[in-house]
Amino acid sequence: MFESNDTFVEEAVKVIETAQDKTKKTGAAVATFVLLVGTVGYSRGILTLIMAILLIIMGIFTIILYSNKNIEYEYDYTNGSLEIAKIINNEKRKKVVTIESSEIKMVAAVGTNESLKFDHVQLKTYDCSAHDEDVKDYILVAHSEAKGNDFKVIFNPTDKLLTAMEKYNKRDIYR
Repeated sequence: MFESNDTFVEEAVKVIETAQDKTKKTGAAVATFVLLVGTVGYSRGILTLIMAILLIIMGIFTIILYSNKNIEYEYDYTNGSLEIAKIINNEKRKKVVTIESSEIKMVAAVGTNESLKFDHVQLKTYDCSAHDEDVKDYILVAHSEAKGNDFKVIFNPTDKLLTAMEKYNKRDIYR
């Protein structure tokens, strides 16, 4: 029987729409409707052209906001390399970040002493979490040699993923 020491964990986290997202969508829809009514009912001359252009731009923006409603993050951990991808409407996949085990400085639950050390530090942040209050958020701090700076990732790993990460970064994983 074939045995392998490879480590592979794949997880998907569905993002829950926040109140801020709902407010943006509602605001965009209301602004589009107001522009439509204003363009049809009240504009004259060059104002009609300006309002029509604004209406088209606002309409496209509203469609984009409403079409990006099904978002998931996929965490792929393979032999010490974590790749996080954003999947939009089960159609479009975009790589967010790839982190090697040698780049990881710390992984800890948000609110713990270890994570609080990086609370007020200005780092580039990738929010790849579900925005779900029932799921524990973790912060991963890493250093990128290619970019030459530190960054942090907020994500929702399961115990299985954390266990796999401990295999390569035992001292850097805080549960």
